[in-house]
Amino acid sequence: MRTILTVFGLCVLCNYGTAFCEPEVRALWVVRDTITSQQKIKTLVNFADKHNFNVLFVQVRGRGDAFYQSYFVPGPDDFSTIPDSFDPLEEVITLAHDKNIEVHAWLNMYLTWSSDKPPVHPDHPLNKHPEWFMVSKDGESMATCPIEDVRNENVEGRYLSPGLEQVKGYLSRVVTEILVTYNVDGIHLDYVRYPGRDYDFHPKIRQDYLERFGVDPHKVVWGDGRYDPALMYLGKWIESKAGQIDEQVRSIRRRINLVDKNVRLSAAVKPHADEAYYQFGQNWTGWLNEEIVDFVVTMSYFPETEKLFEIMSVNLKSAERKKIIGGIGTYLTTPEKTADQISLIRQMDLLGYCLFSYTVFLENSQYAQHLDTLAPPNGEKLPQEFKPYLRNIYE
Repeated sequence: MRTILTVFGLCVLCNYGTAFCEPEVRALWVVRDTITSQQKIKTLVNFADKHNFNVLFVQVRGRGDAFYQSYFVPGPDDFSTIPDSFDPLEEVITLAHDKNIEVHAWLNMYLTWSSDKPPVHPDHPLNKHPEWFMVSKDGESMATCPIEDVRNENVEGRYLSPGLEQVKGYLSRVVTEILVTYNVDGIHLDYVRYPGRDYDFHPKIRQDYLERFGVDPHKVVWGDGRYDPALMYLGKWIESKAGQIDEQVRSIRRRINLVDKNVRLSAAVKPHADEAYYQFGQNWTGWLNEEIVDFVVTMSYFPETEKLFEIMSVNLKSAERKKIIGGIGTYLTTPEKTADQISLIRQMDLLGYCLFSYTVFLENSQYAQHLDTLAPPNGEKLPQEFKPYLRNIYE
């Protein structure tokens, strides 16, 4: 079956059941609840191998916890049935590498808690360091305010403050422990951003800005024209917030270079580059152009293929296409529309695509039945631009 999709004058050829010959990244985001037992992981890896995926982004840090063996990060509260002797990350790496599939450790960075109840473990950052969390422009601390207040702002949960040196050091230490302990092929950063423009007005951050520019950012953001008639200080505020996250990503890049330069650093990012920067402090085109990260995966979760094309076309004006993997929200689309979006990503000559998430295929048999049309057999495991290799630190 062959169908043609026209998107803003672009002809996209969808070849269902036909091998796509160009090398590409074909990745899956794997959410943490699907790696809680050896059998689940075996099923995951067999699924990825059968359907020709070559990269797994495996979520091993969900809410300030560790789905791996850590000396200082607590295990997950909501998966108490995981035995202490079982190491989900090590199990995925062992089985996936045996199938020539890369494993990238997916870490939720600043988002650290979202449950109604506080974490059980005393060493969880929310219990041990509530002063590390963001503050809203209304003065509410994300650590102590009711979770309903956070959700009313359409925010996922409680976030750590990127501007605090203690937070930067802690998160860099989290990444370093994984790097020196596990044979990962990459580190994949998620929630490496602010939840929105109404955060972070942490007292320390406000004071630092006031000392630097002589203006309280709170007054600037509230839009009092007497303080910032030319919007100069508002621009500086946006820039300084993004700069705090830049410092964190650079720190992680340095750690990787010290441990193993072959480990790739990537980030899951908001799909529109300008919105990512101005609304969320996520300067991902800057990271790419400065080569702080090796590639990004855009969270371009759109039911409409036209929307994906529109936004990605804008992004390609400021970022190299072979450093971008197009993320597809399979939970929002039909299998046929997912196939259309994969074809569009190929037509735009991106690095590849990533599907969110593996869970959809477990829950929806229709998707599993269509999977071979979405990821048809391919002669090469990974594109040359991705510098494919399978690490083995024991050789």
